[in-house]
Amino acid sequence: MSDPATSSKGTRHKHWGRRQRRLRRVATILVVIAVAGAAVGYLIYRATRPEVRRPGEELPDITEKLSRNLPAEAPMPVFVDVTAAAGLADFRSFVGDRTSQLPEDMGSGAAWGDFDNDGDDDLFLVAAGGNLNLPRDEWAPSELFENLGDTTFRKVEDFPELRISGMGAAWGDFNGDGWQDLAITGYNSLLLLRNEQGRLVRDESLPEPEGYWSGVAWGDFDNDRDLDLYVCGYVQYRADGGGQRQVSQQYGTAVPYTLNPASFEPERNLLFQNEGDGTFTEVAELWGVSNPAGRSLGALWQDFDDDGRLDLYVANDISDNALFLNRGETFEDV
Repeated sequence: MSDPATSSKGTRHKHWGRRQRRLRRVATILVVIAVAGAAVGYLIYRATRPEVRRPGEELPDITEKLSRNLPAEAPMPVFVDVTAAAGLADFRSFVGDRTSQLPEDMGSGAAWGDFDNDGDDDLFLVAAGGNLNLPRDEWAPSELFENLGDTTFRKVEDFPELRISGMGAAWGDFNGDGWQDLAITGYNSLLLLRNEQGRLVRDESLPEPEGYWSGVAWGDFDNDRDLDLYVCGYVQYRADGGGQRQVSQQYGTAVPYTLNPASFEPERNLLFQNEGDGTFTEVAELWGVSNPAGRSLGALWQDFDDDGRLDLYVANDISDNALFLNRGETFEDV
């Protein structure tokens, strides 16, 4: 006859053994599920992660090639020169003979904007001015042309007389009154014209530091609902070449020293933060976008990473381009 204590002990061992086997099976199943989940998660990550591109690597939707062969059946775009018919042929950008000075060699800009709020875009043409040795009052003036709505334009006669060695321009309503204002850049020129219900007048609220200013772009980088202004600096130009007169090399070609942007140190860029009261504060260095090593020609505001803040792309001449991501309190050069 078996001992009750021994029988009870054996029964407990049997139950414990079955329980351990069940626990091992459950643990094995959980491990398999975890491994499978991790594998699926990794596959999803691999399928959805953004591709990392290295400098110089080709991109499927961006090319550096300036010409490509089109399919034979592709429609050929046709452009017709309507400058004269539109009433724009009389604009003169430069007066005098060009010499070996960089500001005389650079192209001037243009900007579309509906300055009179009639629903169609008008055209501002920046004049390159003229030979730097000529008196400024002999330079060609920049001009504004009103769009008449019938494919023709008319020169705006009460536009302020601006005789500058111009480079760029951009329309933007900086004071929020519903009328497009105009920022203009050039060699030793940085101007702001305020739009008073269709009449543009000089505005003195924007500081006008000396420098060689090129591209310009409006954008609300600090999300305070008013437009701020980014100004590209080109080079620290000196008409005497800094005392240098020798021939220099640019892309393997001999050019005069004063025509080669590499002969001069880069000019810093400017960021004017709109204070919302009609004044601006220059904050480029504070926000990390002065781009001191770049000889900048143009800039573009765009939210590249979809975080709700405007980022900044800067195109430089004979210097690396720059992309600055807006981190909220500063910009990161990536």
